[in-house]
Amino acid sequence: MTAGEEECFESLAHSLVRALDAWAACVDGAVSKGRPARKTLVRVLEQERDTPGWAARAPVDGPLLSYWLRGRGQLLPGTKHNRLPGVEDSAAVARALKAQAPGNAEQLPVIGREISDLAARLQETAGRGWRRRIGESSFVQAGERGALPQQHGNRGRRDVQGDGTAHVPAPRAPVGHSMEQATSFVGRTPELVAGSALIERCRLVTLVGVGGVGKTRLAQRLTRDVAHRFEDGIHCVELADLHHGHSVAAAVTAAFGLQVSAEQDPLRELATALQGRRVLLLLDNCEHLLDGCARTVRMLLALLPRLRVIATSRQPLDIGEEHVLRVMPLDVPLVSDGSRRREDATGRICPESSAVALFTDRAEAACPGFRVTSTNQAAVIQVCRMLDGLPLALEIAARRLRTLTLEELAQRIEHRFRLLGPGGGERIAHPRHRALRALFDWSWDLCTDDERAAWQQLSLCAGGVLLTDAEQLCGATFTHGTRSPVRDRAVDAFATLSGLVDKSLVSRVDVGGHTRLHMLETVRAYGLERLRENDHAQNAVRRHRAYFLDLAARAGAAYGSAEQANWLRRLRPEHPNLRQIVTAVPPAGEPAETVLRAAQGFWLHCLTSGRVGEGAHWMQVIIDRHPCPSESPGAVFSWCRAAWVAGFLLLMHGDRDNADRVIDMADQPLADLSASHGPSDVTAGEGERAELAAALLQLRGLAALMEQDIPQASTYALTSLAAGRWSTMLLTQPQCLAQLGLAAVMQGDRTQALSLLEEALAISATRGDTWHRCYLLWILAIIHGEAGEIPEALGLLRCALRLAEDIEERMGEAVLSDTLAWLLASQGDARSAALVLGAVDRVWKPSGVPRHFGFAHMAAHRRRAVEQVRQTLGETAYTHVYREGQRLALREVLETAFAGHGALDGHHSQWADKGIGSGRALRLPR
Repeated sequence: MTAGEEECFESLAHSLVRALDAWAACVDGAVSKGRPARKTLVRVLEQERDTPGWAARAPVDGPLLSYWLRGRGQLLPGTKHNRLPGVEDSAAVARALKAQAPGNAEQLPVIGREISDLAARLQETAGRGWRRRIGESSFVQAGERGALPQQHGNRGRRDVQGDGTAHVPAPRAPVGHSMEQATSFVGRTPELVAGSALIERCRLVTLVGVGGVGKTRLAQRLTRDVAHRFEDGIHCVELADLHHGHSVAAAVTAAFGLQVSAEQDPLRELATALQGRRVLLLLDNCEHLLDGCARTVRMLLALLPRLRVIATSRQPLDIGEEHVLRVMPLDVPLVSDGSRRREDATGRICPESSAVALFTDRAEAACPGFRVTSTNQAAVIQVCRMLDGLPLALEIAARRLRTLTLEELAQRIEHRFRLLGPGGGERIAHPRHRALRALFDWSWDLCTDDERAAWQQLSLCAGGVLLTDAEQLCGATFTHGTRSPVRDRAVDAFATLSGLVDKSLVSRVDVGGHTRLHMLETVRAYGLERLRENDHAQNAVRRHRAYFLDLAARAGAAYGSAEQANWLRRLRPEHPNLRQIVTAVPPAGEPAETVLRAAQGFWLHCLTSGRVGEGAHWMQVIIDRHPCPSESPGAVFSWCRAAWVAGFLLLMHGDRDNADRVIDMADQPLADLSASHGPSDVTAGEGERAELAAALLQLRGLAALMEQDIPQASTYALTSLAAGRWSTMLLTQPQCLAQLGLAAVMQGDRTQALSLLEEALAISATRGDTWHRCYLLWILAIIHGEAGEIPEALGLLRCALRLAEDIEERMGEAVLSDTLAWLLASQGDARSAALVLGAVDRVWKPSGVPRHFGFAHMAAHRRRAVEQVRQTLGETAYTHVYREGQRLALREVLETAFAGHGALDGHHSQWADKGIGSGRALRLPR
């Protein structure tokens, strides 16, 4: 090979190694967390056998998938050279991952295409021995993700005359930017692979992301990776210090060394000089000169067919030829407990996150001797998470270790803008890259007035916000006291929010077909600081609180209807917003009834989402903060309904004393209202009073049932039913029937229990109440299980689990899974039972709920299951299988357990015929 061919081969080899590592990381990131497990993925891939594209190919099996997951290890000497995961293989794996890991699935085809292209070009360059040559290279054998091979060639400035006659060799490096960086380049393998593929087939690629995310550094590394494709050179134009759009064309021509007279068109003269040449142009920091950059790039692309352009910007250029590559922050650890850490021989933690790796690298440079250990790992992760994985912020924070200890840095990181001020930045950096606040001051200056107002309003939203909600919140948020007509506000708000998305201040994700907007915590913190400086801050806070409290109130009102499931799903992602509102001190003048009405939506939301302990705390705060009013019956009813919610959640949390206290507090005002009405006064208010009194009796009956006081529990339930008026939203009537049915189960009266439970099921099915049907089917399954009718019991559990899945009922899944373990153990399937027991324990522990809600009768079944499984498997085998279950996702374990009992589908068809379950098989996400 010539020197040029050798250089080209090394660059292609490094790109392939990076692509193989990216492919492995992409797939392993999905299968290592139980979504789906590797064996499940292989099973899905085996279904590809019958597709036409696989007719001449061997199917993907476990060994081949494991081979691909080795990344660059596929190329090591002595390794069997199976096929690499190219276009067809990657497409098949992407289809298998699409349902549960859509982000990973979207990346795979791009990476697979890159692998196929690089393999073909390496074959063409080096012949059949190319894999052996790469495998013997040091960067493959060492497993390093180090720098690319040194680029060779003339790096001198190319002088291009206006007549195009000069023929000086073109530079391989961007002018003004060294190809060798002073600090290491960390992460970004998927972006480099995707960018390399895009620049091969697209003429304009714009790297778009929030300030400080590393667009410039990524663009420089990308240009280096693709340098071998542009024999006529790469040129870089830095635009940060330009102030006018018309300066862009002059800056571009200057980068090429073109000298033109005042009367000449610089871009046309440049095009004449570069005709027929394959050139790459890098435009850095375009966001403040969008119009000038768009005009310049469009003209150059039209005049130079072989030109390729890479641009970096906080906002796309929005011209037809553009392909946008979103640059996201570096990945941060999902957990901070160190459960997945790996240590080397010295006790140093091996980073599994690019953000941690970058912070560690820069901290070691700033503070020699620094290392991440099991002792300080939690502090490192906290810093990385609080700074959203933003590279510039992490680098500035690492320099602060010259003054602060790591623990002090973690304690102060909440005040990120003050902590990461100009003193921590790099001296030679652009002024807006020397401090974290300067980054966002620049973004603020680029926003319109309405975009700034929306930024401040959305900064109040914790955990993101639906686009439709954001439009409502921001629809009236116009500056300078102006207001658009009502019919135009949604349009104005949409345009404003689109501007924030375009400027990379807000990101969007697709959640069930709906757009949800998210802000990085750092962007949100900046918006909150700006909001505090605003005279209208209290108006924004009131608007935010009123909107989400009303959302919870409407959800609660629908709990007794067919809309229950939709509202539970609707409220689930808003939990961070509700938490923020409930735990904050309400603004002056906010009516207490606003919060009390919202509380009616908390009971079922907190129970189904597995946040019972938190919900119980919320309700204690609300009840203590807002004593029972006396000004009107309506206000009393709202307070008493909130007291019912508090009592319910406290009971589920196992706090019987406080539950009794709250119920007693609610009884008295209802009794006072009753005394104020005559015996024949049947008003609408009296009807609501009777409904609440019956609901409190039902709650007392539930408390007695948990204490196994069956006579008292039955008396309360019967008295509640005798009232003749029941709260639909609190499910009073079907809950009383269920409590009587459960009491009959505990007394061994099977006939009475079945009669009562079927009556409750009929009511719930008629209303479309998904949640209560789930628990009623659970009790029915227990009845059949205790009678030894295991197939019937398993069929009922399948129906119940499908309903729990429909509303993502985590506590329901836990209760049903414990019962499933008991039934499997009774049938002799000890291994499946042990797996279920291990997996379900991971759900119970953080929920704040006593196991089986404190029902001793139900807990006895689990104890029997554990004893039986231990006896069957032996203590050692049981412990091993149990721990295996703890490492798996609960739904995956349930799917595996039911797979061995597929013949049971017919046993629950009778309940489907009654409208209780579903005729289709249980659908559990893989």
